[in-house]
Amino acid sequence: MKNPATLVLKHADGSARNIIIEPILWPDLTDTGTYKIYKTAIDNESTLFTEDLEITEGAADLPDEANPDYLGSIIIEPMRQQWKYTGDLLNPEEQQQIASFIEKQDF
Repeated sequence: MKNPATLVLKHADGSARNIIIEPILWPDLTDTGTYKIYKTAIDNESTLFTEDLEITEGAADLPDEANPDYLGSIIIEPMRQQWKYTGDLLNPEEQQQIASFIEKQDF
C-alpha cells in the first residue's frame, strides 16, 4: 500500500467509525510495513494533501502524540503473517479490520 486510504470500521451494534490509514514509506517509496491510523472528519469528508497548504508553511509539524486525530499505528509483518498495534484507542475488533484491510492491498 503506497497511498493513504480511508476505511469504515463496522461495529456489532451497527455503528461505524471512519479512519484514514497512512502508510509510512522508505525514501525509495517502498512500503515499511508501518501504518499510522487517524480519525477522519465528520461524514468522512477529510481531504488528504500531499503538499503543505500555503498558510502552514514554516509551521512545525504536529507530533502524533499531540494530534487528537491520531489513533495509533499498526505494523504488518507479511512474512510471518502477524501484525502489532501500538496505541490504546482501538479495540481488538477494529485492529483486526484494519490489519485485514492492509493485508488485502497490493504491496
